[in-house]
Amino acid sequence: MKKLFLFFILTIFSFTVLIAQERRGPSPELFEKIKAEKISFFTSKLELTPAEAQAFWPVYNEFEKKRFDIQRQIHDFERMTNEEFSNLSEVEIEKLTNSYIELFEREGLLRKEYHKQFMKILPMKKVLLMYRTENEFRGHLIREYRKSHDKE
Repeated sequence: MKKLFLFFILTIFSFTVLIAQERRGPSPELFEKIKAEKISFFTSKLELTPAEAQAFWPVYNEFEKKRFDIQRQIHDFERMTNEEFSNLSEVEIEKLTNSYIELFEREGLLRKEYHKQFMKILPMKKVLLMYRTENEFRGHLIREYRKSHDKE
């Protein structure tokens, strides 16, 4: 349960940082730097061969884009102001509640769909390691963020 809670906190934190960046103005350089760092981090941790990397990255990037779209919708819901929330009718509350849960279901189905694709591209052990590496990379980003803010 603690791991699940931590995962949600880190996910929300990741998207909050990205949204905050957008508000100040998009920084394509930062985005590209993180993307390059992620590719390097994953390739090293997963020990991807050139052939595996060539097959893996287009599929993973597609997965990430779709997952990000779902997470953005979840985040939009969670950013609803108290005033907006208090003005909802019972029908609207029911609709939003169902939509919110459906977003998590869509994310689960997306993960399941892409899991099958990853299993076709990588050995089973590397797929499992990929899931661990996603969390490790998130932690790595948070540590780097803290280090950069401690220096300021």
